[in-house]
Amino acid sequence: MAYTPRRTRERSRASATADTIRLPGAGVVPRGLLRRGTATRAEALTFPLLVGAVHWVIVQVAATLAYHFGTPTTDSAPYDTVPTPLDGLAHLLVEPLRLWDGLWYKLIAEQGYGGFGLHKAAFWPLFPWVMDAGSRLSGASVDVVGYVFANLSFVVALVLLYRLVALDFDRAVARRTVWAIALFPTALFFSAVYTESPFLMLTVGALLAARLGNWWLAGVVGALAALTRSYGVLLLLPFAILFLQQYRLDVRRWFPNILAVGLPALGPAVFAWHLDRVMGDRLAFVHVQTGWNRYESNPIDTLRCGIRGCYYLGGNSDGAEWGWVRTLLDHPTWATVTSNPFRAQVANSDTLELVCTGLFLGLAIVGLRALPLYQSAFLIPGLVIPLYQPSSVHALMSMPRFGLTLFPLFVVLALLFRSRRVALPALALSTCLLILLTVQFAQWYWVS
Repeated sequence: MAYTPRRTRERSRASATADTIRLPGAGVVPRGLLRRGTATRAEALTFPLLVGAVHWVIVQVAATLAYHFGTPTTDSAPYDTVPTPLDGLAHLLVEPLRLWDGLWYKLIAEQGYGGFGLHKAAFWPLFPWVMDAGSRLSGASVDVVGYVFANLSFVVALVLLYRLVALDFDRAVARRTVWAIALFPTALFFSAVYTESPFLMLTVGALLAARLGNWWLAGVVGALAALTRSYGVLLLLPFAILFLQQYRLDVRRWFPNILAVGLPALGPAVFAWHLDRVMGDRLAFVHVQTGWNRYESNPIDTLRCGIRGCYYLGGNSDGAEWGWVRTLLDHPTWATVTSNPFRAQVANSDTLELVCTGLFLGLAIVGLRALPLYQSAFLIPGLVIPLYQPSSVHALMSMPRFGLTLFPLFVVLALLFRSRRVALPALALSTCLLILLTVQFAQWYWVS
């Protein structure tokens, strides 16, 4: 066996990035430092749990009250089929938060991807597969399994996010980040039967593992993320940056961990194989986009459509309309803001899409200087790629929701809102908007 110098062996074991802080040496840890370290580890768990609990109470109470005591508008269930009501506690908790895409995931979990039409291929498989498997094991309905899995995933995601941000910045920034993401106006989707929570958990978990040099764990978790949402495959970009930061150009040290870097590519490969088997079209998840009124464009034209409008389907523009502001100014009454016509006008105005898209793009630009390179590499494609495929119904369709899982946006917010005098009012306003949008969602008004 060839002799390897000790310094080389030690260097080969180093797997953290250049900005990872390592404690020099080893030995007896002072008692005070040990207590502070224990407190820090406890906070890294208890603080995200507290934030997650606050988020859940706010969203759940608003959704339950709106769904069971409010007046809904016309539903938008898959194939115009609203499922039967749930029983017991699920009727109170789950039913208000399984609407819109949640019913598509329910349909896939119960029927698979076969059957009528290609529309189901727009929804990636890991979440409905978990719903189906959990239902078979527990005997609970797929709706309940999806709701529980989504909410538990969000709590785990907050814990992982706290640790990742504290690693790259400090605990104060980590605390503000988890508050910002949990109480963002569209954060209701983290508690709904949607993929936002599982995808956030898996992407943050994969990047944290990669950041710490645990590449095979990062690769496996990244592959699961790429089975949850199409964007998961682009974990390849931050993976490549972190890998090169850790191993530089010393090719001899790349193997076998370089193989783990490519594992997110398995996500679309597995989904394509499954779709080919059940639908006979391995690219159905691409071909189905036209069925959701998406078309090819470029970011500049998409933003122009989002601002001015380019298509008018059913009398509604695909761009932002501000008529609801004039309505509110002319009739600033409770009867106005609670009326079905006004709420529908706000929901269909696309102003939320435009405001969130502009906010996200601005934060991403600030992040180019404020964030680690790997975080910007994860963030920017997630904002730019949807601008190449807008919808003729909403030019910036789902951007307020897509941004939720791009966690570096909320890191930038945490860095900008350092002053409590500014952060607390902003958080209060954001929470109010979160409640209003949750009520809209639970009564079948379009949110994102």
